[in-house]
Amino acid sequence: MTTWLDKYNPFKSKAKIKAFLFQPYWKETLLFLFFLALALGFWLLQNLRQEYEMEISIPVKYKNIPEEMGSMDEYPQEIKAKVRDRGNVLMNYSWLHFFSPVEINLSDIRKANIIQVPGKTIEASILKQIVSTTTLIEFEPQTMTLEYKALQSKEVDVEADISVLLEPGFRISGSISVIPEKVRLYANGNILDSISIVKTVFSEVKKANQTKQIKLRLQKINGAKMEPDEVTVNVPIEEFTEKRISIAIKCNGIPEPYNLRTFPSSVEIVCNIPLSRFKELVETDFEILIPFQEFEAVQSQGKISLYLTKKPLWVVNPVMIPDMIEFIIEKNNP
Repeated sequence: MTTWLDKYNPFKSKAKIKAFLFQPYWKETLLFLFFLALALGFWLLQNLRQEYEMEISIPVKYKNIPEEMGSMDEYPQEIKAKVRDRGNVLMNYSWLHFFSPVEINLSDIRKANIIQVPGKTIEASILKQIVSTTTLIEFEPQTMTLEYKALQSKEVDVEADISVLLEPGFRISGSISVIPEKVRLYANGNILDSISIVKTVFSEVKKANQTKQIKLRLQKINGAKMEPDEVTVNVPIEEFTEKRISIAIKCNGIPEPYNLRTFPSSVEIVCNIPLSRFKELVETDFEILIPFQEFEAVQSQGKISLYLTKKPLWVVNPVMIPDMIEFIIEKNNP
C-alpha cells in the first residue's frame, strides 16, 4: 500500500532526478554543452583582444549662464567622438564608464558677445577621460561658437496654486502670501506680452493645524526663463473660536427737526476669530453707520436691513443678530 509519505518523499524524488541525469545520453549532452561554453569563451577572449572603432558621447555642461540669455537648447548638448581600441576596453566604455561633461564657462559672454571654444580645448577634455591605449580618431563638433542673445525681461506677479485642507476648528487666519511676490521673466517680446502672472506648481496640504511655509517651484513656460524659479508660500493657520460683541446702531445726517428711533437700538455680532486675538477684539472694532437717507427710502416699510461699515480684516464671517430692525422717524414740534 502506497502511503502519502511515500508519494511525497523528497529523498525519493532526489534519487529519481539523480538517476535521470546520470543516464548515458544526458552525460553526453552535458559534456557537449561544457565544451561549447568553453569554445565560446575562447572565441570571446580572442575577439576582445582585437581592435575596433566605436562612437562615444560626452555631455556638454554650460555654467554661469546669464539669466537674460536665451535657451541653451540650440547649442550643442553633447560631443560625438570616434575612438579605436581593443574590444575589452571599448566594452568598458559602453557598460561601465560614465563620461564627465565638458564644462563651458559663460561668465564673460556679456562682454565678448561671442565665445569660441577651440578644438584643442574639446580634444583635451576627451583625452582626459579615455585610457592611454585608446586612439581618438575624430570628434564633432570640432569647434563651438556661442553667441550672446539677450532676452527681454519684465517682472510679473506670482500666484500660489495651493489647496489647504484644515483640521476641525482651524482656519486660514490671513492672506496666503508668496515670497518673493514678483519674479523676473526672460523671454522674447511676444511671450512677455502674453504673460501677466506665473503660478506655482500645484500643491495640496492636508490636515493642517499650524502655519505652513512651503517651497514651490514655478510652472515652466515654454521659451521663457524665470529668476528665481522657486518661491516660498506662507499659509497662516490658527485655531479659531467664537466671540459675541454687542454694538449700537448709528445713523448720520439726521436733519433738524427729525429724530430716529430703532428697535432694538443695538445688535449682537457673532464672529469667528483667531484664538490668539480673542482679547484683542473689542466693540470699537465694529461699526454700523447708516445714512439717514437710507432710512427715509424705506420709511413706509418701517424696517431696514443692517450691514457692517467697519470690521477687522481678520474677522471671519461676522453675523448680526438681528440683521433687520424696525425704526420710526419722528418730527419734533417746534
